[in-house]
Amino acid sequence: MRLRCAWILGLIALGGCDIAIPNGLFGCGQPSDCPTGYFCWNSDSRCYDSKEPSCVPKSCDQVIGEFASLGIPIECGSLPDGCDGSIECGSCPEGTVCGANGENFVCGCEENTCANFGGGAECGFVPTRCGGEQQAIDCGACVGDGFTCSDNKCTCPAGETCGCPGGEPTYPCAQNDCSPPGGLPDGCGGVTHCPPCANGGDCVLSDDLQYKCLGDCTCEATGVECGSATICGSPTLCGTCADNGFADGYRCEAGRCVCEDLFEYNDSFKSFALICGEGTPLNCMQDAWGVEVQATLHSENDIDYYALQVLDAPTPIIAEAYGGFSGRLVYMTYLCPDGFEGMDKCSGSIDSIEGIKFCFGDGDIVGIERRCDGSASSAIGTVLIGVESREFRSDCDPYGLRIFATYASEIPD
Repeated sequence: MRLRCAWILGLIALGGCDIAIPNGLFGCGQPSDCPTGYFCWNSDSRCYDSKEPSCVPKSCDQVIGEFASLGIPIECGSLPDGCDGSIECGSCPEGTVCGANGENFVCGCEENTCANFGGGAECGFVPTRCGGEQQAIDCGACVGDGFTCSDNKCTCPAGETCGCPGGEPTYPCAQNDCSPPGGLPDGCGGVTHCPPCANGGDCVLSDDLQYKCLGDCTCEATGVECGSATICGSPTLCGTCADNGFADGYRCEAGRCVCEDLFEYNDSFKSFALICGEGTPLNCMQDAWGVEVQATLHSENDIDYYALQVLDAPTPIIAEAYGGFSGRLVYMTYLCPDGFEGMDKCSGSIDSIEGIKFCFGDGDIVGIERRCDGSASSAIGTVLIGVESREFRSDCDPYGLRIFATYASEIPD
């Protein structure tokens, strides 16, 4: 209760100075999280003094035209609609498929493999579909005693007794486009070698634990997860994060799917995110102030670092993390205007990070009192705060962080 009252009093102190709350300053998860007269926008979970404009999804013609202006041809597939969704555009002529052989968003002939022919060919020869010198693909012979190949499936003839020394025969090429150099087990104590990838493609183990052929000029082979990229000299569209199997909460940034977080660059002690100070909406140049941000923890090793440039005044500073699923550790320190550590009291335990003493809270809240040598009441000090997970439970796990200073509060016990 003491903490909640202190937070409210901190905001009252701000209001008493007749300071307009800048748009986007406060994070929110629902309308009641915003000050009176402000609205919670779903697009970035921030508070604004006007209602959020509705997002109008783009049409296929608009999206295709935009990518055409970048030199990216689009014939088919799922495309971003500009409103965090996707839209299905175009269809392919009979006999062709969208994204054949790794050519994203283009209709083409997809060559047969043992895995995609007839629900998975276990044996025999499979015809080619797209021409070329190779006239058929050899999917191998049946393994085990007595099994015969019929319509590319291995069966035991009626009245026969079939088996193999190793157990039950398996046919890995019916599920895999290719095999690693050592082959794949056939269930009978031997190994099976699937046909090599066409056109010099690479055989790689996919996320669903199947070996697939990837050409050198595909988004997946070059490590591009989303967006558009120039691959092998050609502009290529690699889809949205949702299209490529990422969960909600990811956005595309420079070809990689990262958490929806304005502060993803602050994962290093050398790169604190400045959230209060020069160039930010609120300068924290009062004795009593408060600021709030929304961010995410995206791995068990993620640490978010924040910096606040504040008026050097002898008031307690409290930081509280809230929301999300993961258990967190919050810690804080204060640097005086001359750069030296000015932490006087600590609500938790004290430890050092790269030579700077931090106060570590036992849980989601931490508080310090600050004291600097001399009287530099008009100078600027710096608050440094770290947030990390103790029990990471969810990709892109969101959390809120409140930091405030006010005469009306005490550091937590």
